[in-house]
Amino acid sequence: MITNEDIKRLQLPELTPDQIRRITNAETTCRNSLTDWSKNYWFEVLRKLCVKYGALEYFRKVLH
Repeated sequence: MITNEDIKRLQLPELTPDQIRRITNAETTCRNSLTDWSKNYWFEVLRKLCVKYGALEYFRKVLH
């Protein structure tokens, strides 16, 4: 989940609450997925959102 500290520490751009909510929900759904298809799908959704909002540093943090 993205916190204000993550935004400051990772030097993320100013994200609106809706953008943060979308990224957080995609991350949570990806983590809770049970099948390979759903994991791949939500992983790609998370990646595309992070690219769109310029939050690739957060995406890299989530991977590890």
